[in-house]
Amino acid sequence: MSYDFNKSFNRKGTGCIKWDCCPPSTCPQVLPMWIADMDFETPDFVIQGIEERLKHPVFGYFRPEQRFYDAIIQWHRDRFGVDTLKPEHILYQHSVLGSIATALEVLTDKGDGVLVQTPGYAKFKEIITQHERLLVANPLHFDGNRYEIDFEDMEEKLRKHPVKVALFCSPSNPVGRVWETDEIIRYVKLCEKYNVTIVADEIWADFAYGRKHTPLHTVAGSWRNRVISLYAPTKTFNLAGLVISYAVIFDEGLAKQFQDYGDATHYNNCNALSMEALISAYQEGGPWVDLLNGYLADNAAFTEAFLKEHLPQVRMARPEGTYLIWLDFRDTGYSMDEIVDRCVNRAGVILNNGRTCIDSGDLCMRMNIAAPRHLVEEGLNRLKQAFTE
Repeated sequence: MSYDFNKSFNRKGTGCIKWDCCPPSTCPQVLPMWIADMDFETPDFVIQGIEERLKHPVFGYFRPEQRFYDAIIQWHRDRFGVDTLKPEHILYQHSVLGSIATALEVLTDKGDGVLVQTPGYAKFKEIITQHERLLVANPLHFDGNRYEIDFEDMEEKLRKHPVKVALFCSPSNPVGRVWETDEIIRYVKLCEKYNVTIVADEIWADFAYGRKHTPLHTVAGSWRNRVISLYAPTKTFNLAGLVISYAVIFDEGLAKQFQDYGDATHYNNCNALSMEALISAYQEGGPWVDLLNGYLADNAAFTEAFLKEHLPQVRMARPEGTYLIWLDFRDTGYSMDEIVDRCVNRAGVILNNGRTCIDSGDLCMRMNIAAPRHLVEEGLNRLKQAFTE
């Protein structure tokens, strides 16, 4: 299989949030490198799967077919070595974020604590606070090269706060860690010790190039029955606008409780075209994802080399997965407001403000490198000019 990730195309005027809804900038030509979708085409085999369904002229009520479950089971077997997954463990969900909201309603009451590693995905904080739960931050430790879980702080937080749910992002957004198996096992054991249910957001599971991704439920032992794992093909194959995800829950009672709440909303029904997109992606997408990860790894290496040569005062946490780069600007000597101004208004490069990433994000920015190399290079050159002149 071959694929040209260097191909670029105009996304403006398509309702695209990334390109059509950028934050205000005084720069006449902005380059969006913020919201986490890719500037690569959805692969042709996914489009063809949708087109095949379009040949039938009726789109009445339906439910996911056995092909939907078979494709997911095969994908998890081939990519992650999971051989215990059965159709009854797979629950269709509109979105991973919606699933997190459902999990909080099912597993917690107002005022209960939800543990999150920080810096963390901005939407986690939004969901937790909107549901009037207590966000309990477990700051990651940066050793100068990568971020690691501070397990001593984690245990202290679990002991001191009324934590009912641990929300675990694996691989990590925004710092790009692909957690090692022993780290995940230690995490699970602490949750088990303090009777905390784990909601594992593994939407980034397919993006791993520093090491192999380990699904949390595969190393949870008996605590697997207190784990809700969340997945989607939307990040992997650039399908976010089609809306589809699924939960994996092994405990029958927890699965029923979770699904009943989702069903009660009367919105959590699968779209026929989204289902076909998932099936085609998972049936044919393995080689394409391998190529994608190779390209992203090269983009990450290019970014790291560029910064070392041209902007050594901007430190980069080397990612092991995702397509997000966590940039630390503290050595530039600028305030956060000045950093944002130079990025947005001088460079015209739209990045995510690190302050939105749940603590530990001051003087940091999140950059999306899932784009053709020439766009990544252009963005870096703009930042170089903005911070050296």
